[in-house]
Amino acid sequence: MLVKNRMSRNVVSVTPDTTLYEVMKTVEDNHFDGVPIVEDGRVLGVIDERVIMREFCACCAIQNREAGIDVDMPIPFASAQISIEPDKRRIAHFLHRRTVRELVLPDEEVITVSEDAPIEQASYLMFCNEIDLLPVIDNGGKLTGVISKGDILRVFDEIFGYGAKGGDRVMIAVPDVVGRIAEVTGLMKRNHININSIVATQTRIIDTVLIIMKVERGKGDKAKKVLEQQGFKLIHPEMS
Repeated sequence: MLVKNRMSRNVVSVTPDTTLYEVMKTVEDNHFDGVPIVEDGRVLGVIDERVIMREFCACCAIQNREAGIDVDMPIPFASAQISIEPDKRRIAHFLHRRTVRELVLPDEEVITVSEDAPIEQASYLMFCNEIDLLPVIDNGGKLTGVISKGDILRVFDEIFGYGAKGGDRVMIAVPDVVGRIAEVTGLMKRNHININSIVATQTRIIDTVLIIMKVERGKGDKAKKVLEQQGFKLIHPEMS
């Protein structure tokens, strides 16, 4: 499955000259995880509520420290990119009078993903960089969409099939040897049990793999019985 099959194509972006208020309103009104920053067709990064509010709090913390106010109550982050005057500390002034440009670091690496990349790559980039939204680009570097953690989770849900169309869930623990998955799928085929999805993942037990299957609804008990008869170890409890 490729990123282009799951990304959102109707992209709302902002420019470096967009006010922070406009960013916040766009994110809030549309329930976005963030919005890409684009200038002259080039993606400069992503901005979200967390970045803006962190910067505001950091600015206030610096002002408090300089004014000798609340110095005994530090916050975890107190390094700001924006300098604001003490008489403009209110958040409304901060949002309306500051722009995205002031929060864009010129040397900061822009994390994007190709529309032709596998969905796993997008998930990996989000995990490694602790981000919720990735701009998607084509071969020419043009923004063609965005993919969010929500999009990734929807794929995850489809693979494991937990929803109403999910079928019956069966979990077994098998030795990590060649051919075990083929043996399981062959067993299901011979017993006319359709597999909707199958995932194999490592466990904390050495040389053991956990196989999670979703079989057609109503065939779960039959699948378990067949597996047990062939010596497979079922894992309980399951959530169908």
